[in-house]
Amino acid sequence: MTKGDVPSSLDRFGTPLFLFLLGAGALVWFIYRVFTLFSNGSSPVITFDKGSYYMLGVGVGLLALSYMIIREYWLRRPLSNKRSTFFSRVAISGVILAFLFPHVAHFAADRYLEEHGYSICEEGSHQWLFFRDIVYVQSSIECSAELKSTY
Repeated sequence: MTKGDVPSSLDRFGTPLFLFLLGAGALVWFIYRVFTLFSNGSSPVITFDKGSYYMLGVGVGLLALSYMIIREYWLRRPLSNKRSTFFSRVAISGVILAFLFPHVAHFAADRYLEEHGYSICEEGSHQWLFFRDIVYVQSSIECSAELKSTY
């Protein structure tokens, strides 16, 4: 690195911290929503929050990037070629996971819930951009738009 390439203190400390907090927050959000889904597994109304499943890939990718930046800029220890390749692949896998996992998880949840007597309640479901809350109800529950705010 030449003297002109030295990043500012904000870049050295702020960027990795910001990426780490975003990545950790994304994983916490994902884990919380998965836990909520499984804890409500026997409820007559189940909400599948498809948008939260994007956060797994986002968290993995951002944490891999923040690790590489922290190691090189905070600890001033360059990554070996082997580690750099590994963490670059993890970050790219996170991007791929962000696009694929929500669809795979929705497909699996849809199959499982339909096999156990649930059906999609379109009136209770909601979508904004690519974030979608899908409400599943058992046959004993009447589907209505009021389910949007209930569960």
